[in-house]
Amino acid sequence: MLLVYLFHFQIYNLNNSCRVSRMASESDSSSQPQTEGGDFKASASTVSDQNNSLAVDSSSVESTPIVSSSDEVPNFPKPTMPEQNNLQAGNTGKWAIARLASGFGLHLAQKTSGANANAGGVTSSSPSAVLQSVGKGLVDTSLGAVKAVQVRARHMVSQNKRRYQEGGFDLDLTYITDNIIAMGFPAGDMSSGLFGYFEGFYRNHMEEVIKFFETHHKDRYKVYNLCSERLYDASLFAGKVACFPFNDHNCPPINLIPSFCQSAYSWLKDDILNVVVVHCKAGKARTGLMICSLLLFLKFFPTAHECIDYYNQRRCVDGKGLILPSQIRYVKYFERILADFNGESPPGRRCMLRGFRLHECPYWVRPSITISDHNGILFTTRKHPKTKNLMPEDFWIRAPTKGIVVFALPGERGLTELTGDFKIQFHDRQGDFYCWLNTTMMENRLLLNGSDFDDFDKRKLPVPGFKVEIVMIDYDGTMPEKYKANEKPSISSNDSSPSYKASNSGQNKASNDQENDNVFSDSDDEDKAVSVKTSSTNAIPGPGTAPTPPQLSGKTEAQVTTLTKNTQQLTLNSKQQSKSDNKQAERLIPNLNSGDIKAIAADASVFSFGDDEDFESE
Repeated sequence: MLLVYLFHFQIYNLNNSCRVSRMASESDSSSQPQTEGGDFKASASTVSDQNNSLAVDSSSVESTPIVSSSDEVPNFPKPTMPEQNNLQAGNTGKWAIARLASGFGLHLAQKTSGANANAGGVTSSSPSAVLQSVGKGLVDTSLGAVKAVQVRARHMVSQNKRRYQEGGFDLDLTYITDNIIAMGFPAGDMSSGLFGYFEGFYRNHMEEVIKFFETHHKDRYKVYNLCSERLYDASLFAGKVACFPFNDHNCPPINLIPSFCQSAYSWLKDDILNVVVVHCKAGKARTGLMICSLLLFLKFFPTAHECIDYYNQRRCVDGKGLILPSQIRYVKYFERILADFNGESPPGRRCMLRGFRLHECPYWVRPSITISDHNGILFTTRKHPKTKNLMPEDFWIRAPTKGIVVFALPGERGLTELTGDFKIQFHDRQGDFYCWLNTTMMENRLLLNGSDFDDFDKRKLPVPGFKVEIVMIDYDGTMPEKYKANEKPSISSNDSSPSYKASNSGQNKASNDQENDNVFSDSDDEDKAVSVKTSSTNAIPGPGTAPTPPQLSGKTEAQVTTLTKNTQQLTLNSKQQSKSDNKQAERLIPNLNSGDIKAIAADASVFSFGDDEDFESE
């Protein structure tokens, strides 16, 4: 429709132009005789003046000439006539645009041109100017809407954290003390990567952060970046940037905390006006761990608990800043480092993780396990050759009398070697939970409640009273003799269920290991183990020794002789089995199925529960 409308207007303008041109040509042809008549009148007036010698009025001398009827109104030549025609044609086109624009609700402003006032022409403003003003209005409105959405998004992302809203600034930033500042990540610069650049829409923008510090702390600030996932160009802060990175929702290497505190203290003591600015991604948990440790180091408060409470109240409106149990644990670790190691990084204690016991564990909690440190995964039940083909319900062994389930690798020295920091993560259908620990800061046996694990409160089903016992032993890198392959089980050829050989050698080894290996036993009473050992020895004779002839009445000499020969044959077989076992002494037991794991778990040569006299240590 718009094209048809414009086409009709174009034809209309063309007709008008033709009519105006025709009228102009007729006017030019009639102006020629009028000019001749005028010359005649001028000559007649001159003759009259000479004859009468009187001064007369030019109007009386000039009489009305006689002209033809076709020229009722005299028209004098006008050389500007073609320009007026062009102006009229141009105005006609502009008015067509005005009428078209009015159909869309746009009113074109009109103004009188001084140059065209004599011609009585009225011109309108340029359509491009109108479109420019409309576009500018739309852009201004859009920018205002975007700014409002951006402010709203930043406040939503900052959640419960206090914001700095003074002097025209609105930043996710808090003064913990006059010289210690916590803030969110300064995003919006391409040096942080593409995602970091777009994060500037809803996080602190780099330009605003720089403007703030240049305004309030010019040349007096140093920034500490704790993010391992986000970096930026240090030159943006004049090179005053230090990085102490570790992963989100995790704990740092324990030696990173004293290093950070020493660096921040060195900067603060140079000038009383110096400030340290600490941030991670959100500026809350990791930032809180390091700032609380710094408050301890600077002796703002005597205990870790007071430092954590002070930080939480200053940083968050609801007092929930540093809340992860593992991160709180590491602040308390640093409190011990200041007291026991004079603030220096402690050496890592070398241990072997033997296994776990789950106390008050319901039947639906059977997690798989992953052990890792800052360098990667050390052990996982999902990939270990003995457990990767088993369901978690199969390798967790229940102790019926006390309702405890236990996990260990029978026949091996332990799950993995540990030194310093390590992470234990339990993967469960109802939700994962994990914790960070340090071998130097803990005992070989540690009992943790459910609330001591990170994300335990986010599980779908609550588990009241749940506890995890972590069992370790000191380890010097050598393999004890009792964990060698002499504990390897054998499967009976005429029975589908696994069983141990009823050989004299195997029973003696089992009884010796029961006497020595009670790492999973809570009882210190060895009388029961000794009695079991005595009864086993009486039941099956030991290698190299002849059994005591039974003192039974009515037995003949032939029966005694037969029993002696059988005993000698059994002794010879036991020696041959011993030699075979010595050749495979360093080989661990093969990949086992569920039945094998349960059979070994029930054997005292691996570990004993001590359930009959349990919980004395708890």
